[in-house]
Amino acid sequence: MTSLFKSKRQSMAKQSTSPMPMALTIPEILECIFSFLTNRRRLTVVQFVSKQWQAVCRHMADPPPTAWDFYLIEPQYSVFVASLSTSRILNLFTKRSHFQNVTEWKDERWKKLLGVIDGLQAEGKIQLQEVHVGDELASVRFLKPLLPVLDRCSTTISILRLQLKERPDRSLLHLVLRVCPNLQVLDIKTERPMLVPLRDETVAALEAKEAKLPLEALPVQSRLGTLEIAHLILTPGAVETVIDACSSLRQLSIWQAYPAQFTKQDSTQIIRRVASSCLHLNTFHFSIQGWGWTNADMAMFLDYQPPSLTGWSFSDKDIEMNLPSMALSPSVQSRPPQTPLCRTLQSTNSLLLTNHHQRLTLLELKRTPRNNGRDRVPDVQCAGALHQFLCNAPCLQHLLAPNVVLEIENLDINNILQQERLCQNNIKSQPWNAQGTLPPLWACRGLRTLHVTFDHDQGIVYQGASAASGKGKDVSTLDSLIIFGYLSRFCPDLRDLQMRRWSTTVSMEAGFCLLSRLRRLEKLILTGRHFDGFTKQDLGWILKESQGSTTKWLPVLGLSMLSVAASSRSRSRSPGGDQLTVGGGEDLKLDLVGRVEDVHEWEREVKARCGGERLSSWPGLEYLQLNWVDSHEGAVNKARQEVVGIWRERWPAVEVVVEKMRFFEY
Repeated sequence: MTSLFKSKRQSMAKQSTSPMPMALTIPEILECIFSFLTNRRRLTVVQFVSKQWQAVCRHMADPPPTAWDFYLIEPQYSVFVASLSTSRILNLFTKRSHFQNVTEWKDERWKKLLGVIDGLQAEGKIQLQEVHVGDELASVRFLKPLLPVLDRCSTTISILRLQLKERPDRSLLHLVLRVCPNLQVLDIKTERPMLVPLRDETVAALEAKEAKLPLEALPVQSRLGTLEIAHLILTPGAVETVIDACSSLRQLSIWQAYPAQFTKQDSTQIIRRVASSCLHLNTFHFSIQGWGWTNADMAMFLDYQPPSLTGWSFSDKDIEMNLPSMALSPSVQSRPPQTPLCRTLQSTNSLLLTNHHQRLTLLELKRTPRNNGRDRVPDVQCAGALHQFLCNAPCLQHLLAPNVVLEIENLDINNILQQERLCQNNIKSQPWNAQGTLPPLWACRGLRTLHVTFDHDQGIVYQGASAASGKGKDVSTLDSLIIFGYLSRFCPDLRDLQMRRWSTTVSMEAGFCLLSRLRRLEKLILTGRHFDGFTKQDLGWILKESQGSTTKWLPVLGLSMLSVAASSRSRSRSPGGDQLTVGGGEDLKLDLVGRVEDVHEWEREVKARCGGERLSSWPGLEYLQLNWVDSHEGAVNKARQEVVGIWRERWPAVEVVVEKMRFFEY
């Protein structure tokens, strides 16, 4: 074995004419170590070693934070002071009840901590990069002496995150920006994301306080690139001064602000100010409690959008349909869009597509509480607007819309549900390929992140099983065949898939195996009330290890960085990543989407790819989570044992989580 490694090193030394950096020699060393293994064993060992190496790298790049509290006893306090000089993240939270009064003893401990940080900074030993402040420590009483200390450490501390117990107002926001002009990331959120409305007398007091505060210009925030504020008490003047001072922003998020002294015209003016001042903006979110985007807001946003903006973020209320079920049309394609955002996403205007849709890489529709947070967040129906947008966004890489519905009828390109006579009402439509034309298909072939809900159109009623067809297929099985077959063809580059379904069938017959075409999948989260098919018999295809050669599917460990860069450049030339021709649908075999024949085709593909033996599924999978909604604890525990056992038998390094969720969290 030693002679083998020696000859390998000598051969690599002859090929290399210039010294290689140490980080790039690690793949060469691993290739030598694993060279004596068979292809079958190499697959398992390389996956495990790669995951362990990634975990080590993450720990080195992002070490655990150091925490401080008022109630640290002396041995713990000494350990804290000793570790503070090497820590990069500092958490300042209180463990006791926040209803306890602030005493002189607390002020004394607070001043002592600030003195320690100041002393380390004076000696040049401070390495802090992030500071997280929460609970009562995020109040003005404690922040006021803390901010000057952070400003003196501005050469290292660049990220400040505040977690408040109540809505932030202008006095707090301006205080931070005025004292710490060298921050790069400022994140201000509330501890409870769902806050009740303010009383009338509280609003009047806030407006009186706002009128007394002088509106002064803020110092220029030349380094601030990310500003995220949740539940800000919003006044037009306060926001405009912040925008004027933060012209270098790349990410701006004002989520569910509470309006004070605010009109509809003020929101349009703020959007205009953002577009004209923040020319480097990449992602923008602006939402107000109880309000939605108007036609004037959307027109201003599209006309004066910053040239570098490639990420849109909205509240899911801005895309929600509000029609009663009796007024719905039988076909989702024939319903007129309701909101300005729906009309924008569904638009086929060539100028709009060229300037906006075809260069967007991120679309986020944030879950917004309803009825003061007492009710669950519903599934949002958008009349096919999201599907139409995906058909016109070739550069899209991330879609974050966890509770927005993608109608399965739009993915059923072969009208399988109608052919199986599972619809109780008549849908006046013809199969897509009846006239030799294709339906609107997703153009985002390079999609990497997909968080959505798959469900039926709320205007169409389905029965549980097909008695007329006599085949015994139920709606859930056909839905799974359609969803998994569609995703495996049009999103081959998916890394993160999180889907919500009322009932999901994950057996092999339902096409769950089709997701193994997603060779780069790293994270899979399924949420629903019912899961069928999570048994050892149904998932037997996962447990069969690969016996054949996998060299053409695994990257060479000794691959040079030049070839990696060349490969990345070749993939980035086309907006959709690995493009497959869709000429007539024969290359993607679209006629199989939704049919059980697609599973048979998958089996033939697997055998052909690995020389007659099964290929390992999901070589890069790192995380699997199943969320059972409103299920009995006994059923969840039984499923947890079965699922975890199956996955750990096949992938010992994959983290598997099975959780029970409450109904309003679904």
